[in-house]
Amino acid sequence: MKSRLLLVFMGLLGLWLAMFLRAAYLQIIPNERLASLQRRQFATNLEVSGRRGVVVDRFGRELAASVGAQSLYADPAILEQPRLVARRLAKLLKMSRTEIQSKVRNRERRFVWIKRRLSQSEAETIKKWEIRGLGLVEEAKRVYPNNELLSQTLGFVGVDGDGLEGLELRYDRELKGEERKVVLPRDARGRPLLPEGGLLTSVQDGARIELTIDSQLQFILEKELEQTVAQYEADNAVGIVLSPKTGEILALASSPSFSSADPFSATPLARRNRAITDAFEAGSVMKTFVIASALREGVVRPSTRIDCEGGHFKVGGRWIREAEADHDFGMLSVAEILAYSSNVGTAKVALQLGPEKLRRALEMFGFGRKTEVDLPGESRGILHPLPWRPHLLSNISFGHGLAVTPIQIATAYAAIANGGWIKRPYVVRRIEKADDVKEFTSQNVRRVLSDEQAATMRLMLRAATMEHATGVKARIPGYPVAGKTGTAQKVDLQNGGYLKNAYISSFGGFVPAQDPEFVIFVAVDNPRKQYYASQVAAPVFARIAQYAVRQKGLPPVLLSEENLLKAGDKLANEARRDLAASLVKSVPETLSEVPALVGLTAREVFNRLRGSGVEVEIKGRGVVSSTYPGAGAELPDNKKIRVFLEPVE
Repeated sequence: MKSRLLLVFMGLLGLWLAMFLRAAYLQIIPNERLASLQRRQFATNLEVSGRRGVVVDRFGRELAASVGAQSLYADPAILEQPRLVARRLAKLLKMSRTEIQSKVRNRERRFVWIKRRLSQSEAETIKKWEIRGLGLVEEAKRVYPNNELLSQTLGFVGVDGDGLEGLELRYDRELKGEERKVVLPRDARGRPLLPEGGLLTSVQDGARIELTIDSQLQFILEKELEQTVAQYEADNAVGIVLSPKTGEILALASSPSFSSADPFSATPLARRNRAITDAFEAGSVMKTFVIASALREGVVRPSTRIDCEGGHFKVGGRWIREAEADHDFGMLSVAEILAYSSNVGTAKVALQLGPEKLRRALEMFGFGRKTEVDLPGESRGILHPLPWRPHLLSNISFGHGLAVTPIQIATAYAAIANGGWIKRPYVVRRIEKADDVKEFTSQNVRRVLSDEQAATMRLMLRAATMEHATGVKARIPGYPVAGKTGTAQKVDLQNGGYLKNAYISSFGGFVPAQDPEFVIFVAVDNPRKQYYASQVAAPVFARIAQYAVRQKGLPPVLLSEENLLKAGDKLANEARRDLAASLVKSVPETLSEVPALVGLTAREVFNRLRGSGVEVEIKGRGVVSSTYPGAGAELPDNKKIRVFLEPVE
């Protein structure tokens, strides 16, 4: 009896020992098959990134940021009644029921995204359903606080948070947060066992990028372009504002625009950064660089007189004509040729210069090559290789027969404004990531003009905005303006030649002329109501420039020979002094009429009129509601005006 009990005891002991050893084996000894089954049932591997880095303007104002958002996934293996669930989700999320069903059809799959980055109301509704096999995890959602502002430059991201266009694409690696595979634990109902926000806080955020952009100036530029397109029924418009002293891009826009938050509802044309990508025949704004090249080579001086032959000049077997039949110019100085925008005169200057020297000079100004701006998709434009026949040389002299981009034109005008240096334009000034900070500063690329030559060109471009010159409507009260208009026939890209009654109107210049702070280029594509640049583009330049100098707090200046020669007084030769004196004599005294002051504070009024000789009498508090005499009226002999202020409600 005892032996049988012992045998039973030993048998049970052996059985328990075997079970213990098996349990220990399963718990201690690695088993890939069992581990795989465990992972499939209770966990899912996800590749996640930290919050995408914030993008701010030069004053720290947010332009692009990331916020937390819930994303919906499903576990098809445990999802009950998938057809019913698909129908409910399709109605809530405004998705195709067939699309959802196709995602959850495969019962072997343990994880599939249904929709990324839901709205808060959608996420709350799904939470209340408590459906086994559906789960929500937090991801970062890209937001653009200013809607359409700077959209072509910022670009946008895709559904997975990757940059697809613009700065989002160019600096995608820096903006992305740290990527890491994260194990997402789940309970038996397929719900994530993770504290809210834990997925995002487990990885490092992306870099903070600070731009050179001034968002307030950007808003004004976009508003002006939008209004101009509507006013003149144009196809589109583009504008650039940059600092000639540093190459920083302060504003950059195209109209029509789009919202970076909803990019695929817009056309590819609206999403394109036309200031960087589009090359076109710019017309007479290019005469500036032909004249500058001739000065550089010593071929002409501002006072050199050229016979413009009554507005008709035969080159080879073809005629070069002025833009208007009544432009029957005779003998003009080179300065007058630029001011009156004579095609014949500029063609003769180009012929004296020769194709080899002109092409080399245009290339040095940056045409036919990329500026290397830190934005994707830049075009190099078109600058044909030599040889150039005389007729092509003549056409190129007044901006036809070559294609240039807005960023190239603005950069070239900046070289004249800053004393002769081509600077690399840039839009990113600082990248901060963890303990690493990278800063970008002004870069001189090459010198194209001497200080004296650049100062002479500034005077000549100042003359191009005088009375009876083509750029007169670019002037702003109290601030000397320098620049050049351009009215170019539009190329027919399908059939060759030029489109009938289709033009591109542009203006390129800088302000204040004697010490430039802003280079501004504006181009309006195919305006239908009016098309001359003097009527369309020059006034847009004036409004943008007036805001820019007022925002910066630049005091108005009285026009004098001393002011005009300020940027190169010691280098000024007699020809330049004569030119400066003639400019002073040809212009009525600055602020001969009452400027527009409505909406300004008292301090802004005094800053606006400082140095103008105008005496101001302030009445009331708040902002200016009216003036006496009114805006645009002739200043009284005693130069005294009354300014009436009212409180802001």
